[in-house]
Amino acid sequence: MAELSTRARAIRQRIMDQVRRTGTAPTIAELRTQFAVSGQELDADLRALEGAICVARQDEEHACSPVFQDEPLASPQPPAGELVYARPFATFANHYRITVDGAQRWFAECAVEACAISGQFPGSEVIVDSVCRQTGQPVRLIGRDGILLDYEPKTLRVHLGYPLRDMPHRVVGWCDFNSFFASEEAAAQWRGAHPEIKGTTRSPEQMSHLITELLGRNRLEYDYQPEFPLLRIARNLRRFGLIDTTRHGFPRADTFWLPTPAMIRDWRRNGLGNFFRFRWR
Repeated sequence: MAELSTRARAIRQRIMDQVRRTGTAPTIAELRTQFAVSGQELDADLRALEGAICVARQDEEHACSPVFQDEPLASPQPPAGELVYARPFATFANHYRITVDGAQRWFAECAVEACAISGQFPGSEVIVDSVCRQTGQPVRLIGRDGILLDYEPKTLRVHLGYPLRDMPHRVVGWCDFNSFFASEEAAAQWRGAHPEIKGTTRSPEQMSHLITELLGRNRLEYDYQPEFPLLRIARNLRRFGLIDTTRHGFPRADTFWLPTPAMIRDWRRNGLGNFFRFRWR
């Protein structure tokens, strides 16, 4: 397992301090100036942070796009090379609006992260307002310290568009189809019109547990890197939405979530490193 460098950690801290304070992210030029590094050095640090699921830089496919998840934007997405996600936040205004203590200046990167983003504001009640991707029906979630307190509609579902093994090729695009649907029926209608997207749905509670208790553990700390407690995962597959059901009704691990040897190879080939930590408990 690789460790993020001291400078990479400091860069992440600089980014997250600004995002949590203002809802905006520093530009690449600002980071280069502040840390007195070359473009090549900063590229390497940010690529390591991408591999640690901390940030994402904008790609050519989405650069300056006027839409996000089919929703029009008041201002285009960031240009290529700039920060587009300071995970779990988006760096641009979108339809995952976050309100904290009456102030709305933040935006989540997708529906999955929106379910647990209250963990970024300890002690505060956090409201996320969004829409159903199929019907346009308003969606609202209320959380505190990463735990969902309430949400509307009660039939709400979280849709994930691509299996985990596609992540090396979709560092930015993986979030394109992680959306809210007002009900399973609405999700089925949307999937019927988009048969090329082989996604799955989970409950908001499952996604809240998954992010808060696994990926989001210690996310506010300076030395954060993703850490996975293997025994806890094995004991809580249903709680984290990591199982499906066979045609005979028996539970089994959902291959949607399973990494593959090809994924690990491509992850390293794409320069994303090996920044995941694993422990038994």
